[in-house]
Amino acid sequence: MQKFLTVLLVCFLSASAFSQSKDGASVADFRGILWGAKLDSITLNGQKLEFIKDRSMNLKNAFVLKGDPMNIGNVRLNKLVYIFNDDNRFTKVYIEGPKEDFAQMKFILNYKFGERANERAVEGVTMYQWLIRDVTFTLKEYEYLRFELTIESSWQDAEAYKKNTSVKDF
Repeated sequence: MQKFLTVLLVCFLSASAFSQSKDGASVADFRGILWGAKLDSITLNGQKLEFIKDRSMNLKNAFVLKGDPMNIGNVRLNKLVYIFNDDNRFTKVYIEGPKEDFAQMKFILNYKFGERANERAVEGVTMYQWLIRDVTFTLKEYEYLRFELTIESSWQDAEAYKKNTSVKDF
């Protein structure tokens, strides 16, 4: 009986140590903007948000938000860009901040979502990744100057899956 309880305890601890997100967390939005929301119809607290085309990203559907707070917690941000797909639906956020705030950003992600799922280093960049249901957080630490955080929803894939699994044509 004691062996059984020991094995059960070890299994429980292993499962909790390797779980990706805390408390079955999901990420339905970023700063109140739902993934998949249409660019021209996004409101927050009853106010239509004013997105401004971001030309620095060299992407067709990259925008900044007028008056957006340039911090997450205590982490300072140099850049915060909202990216939309070809149908003008919100799918991605690109964030850049100073290298000295990297540790705090990593702490926030670990605290909210548990230990990262992946880590790898490639030519002066160390990448950390958290997979939270259909949202992927990729934090990059560069040897010099900055960190980058990309938050990407696979909302489009989830919607296609729902549509394709409910086909009534045959």
